[in-house]
Amino acid sequence: MSKRSFTEFSAQDSESVPQILEHADELLRAAQALKYDLEAFHTNPGQGSNVLSVLQRHNQRIQAATRLLGQAEIEPSDQVTVPSQKARRLGNSQYTVPILPAGLPVPPPATLTRWTPQDIPPGGLPPLPPVLDPVLEQAALTHSGKVARPTDMSYERLEWIGDAYLYLISSAFIFQTFPNLATGRSAQLREKLVKNETLSTYTTEYGLNMRARFPAEFDLQGRVGGSQASREKRKKVLGDIFEAYVAAAILGDPDGLPRVVTWLKALWAGSLSKEIQNEYKSQATGVPHAVENGESNNGGNANQDLNPKVVLAKAIGGKDVKIVYESLGEPKKAKDSGLPMYTVGVFLNGWGETHLQLGYGNGLSKKEAGAKAAQRALDNKKLIKKFETRRRDFQAALDAQNGQ
Repeated sequence: MSKRSFTEFSAQDSESVPQILEHADELLRAAQALKYDLEAFHTNPGQGSNVLSVLQRHNQRIQAATRLLGQAEIEPSDQVTVPSQKARRLGNSQYTVPILPAGLPVPPPATLTRWTPQDIPPGGLPPLPPVLDPVLEQAALTHSGKVARPTDMSYERLEWIGDAYLYLISSAFIFQTFPNLATGRSAQLREKLVKNETLSTYTTEYGLNMRARFPAEFDLQGRVGGSQASREKRKKVLGDIFEAYVAAAILGDPDGLPRVVTWLKALWAGSLSKEIQNEYKSQATGVPHAVENGESNNGGNANQDLNPKVVLAKAIGGKDVKIVYESLGEPKKAKDSGLPMYTVGVFLNGWGETHLQLGYGNGLSKKEAGAKAAQRALDNKKLIKKFETRRRDFQAALDAQNGQ
């Protein structure tokens, strides 16, 4: 700032104070971001090797903000620009729309590394990253029914782009961590992370619902003498709030994306802790494992001899003998994940039987349920022995006939 005395500071000069405040706000945001990352290192000592690079990055940003603040010149009033029509009202103060990146930031592959057991938070939720832009923060926590005028910001647009970020980041983590997982199961794991039930839980656990501004019908008691939002609708809105907060944290800070990626990696590691630990063990031992509810992590392709369907066919199959798999009823929701749970039965046509049910199985896919049905049939040793005997007797009779 120019080294002028306070006596030289006129009423006209005060018009450029917002520029100085903007540089000061950037300096405060940079300091807050540094504090957040240092606190994250404190709670997760295993990441200590990255401290130096993080300090260097923050040092560059803080120095740049300090330099801008020191070089700011007081502008005469005739150079002050009129606020644009894109101004938004925050409380009783006038703020301009935050200057967002020219293009949406995309996470570089280097930041989307696979999960390991060390990524699972030891003490619950990882720290919530701050939203450094106050306009975006309030918008992310404001339902469209609470804005003063149609042009004011609510969480709707932020929720839309936040949803895209969550899908991209979660897909990348799953792709990197479970290299042999079938695409169907990969999609199911992703759905477990980004569905409204999960996101609404995050919103309440972080207390974002207590900071958000909702219409009265979303309160637990609903409107006085009026309507009350359904449980599913409240869950949807709470999930939207989380998506909007993610977008605001990314877009409101030049370093927001890597910070949010690090946070989500730890947060989701807690939600998939069992799957991550099993995958880590399987990679260490080379033995495929069941990711969840019994489906092999190799998608059933690496070793067909271990596939229960193949084993069952070899045990009791034969000429003109058909083993068929059929869905039993409509899929139901799994209690632990809320994902569709399928039921499949295995039936035998042959060896004197017509449509005899040998077993049934449940799974998050028809393939998984069918494999479980075959395994249940194999576990019925008495039944399998019965048809193995018929198979041997038939083969013996056929051999005797051919011998004549």
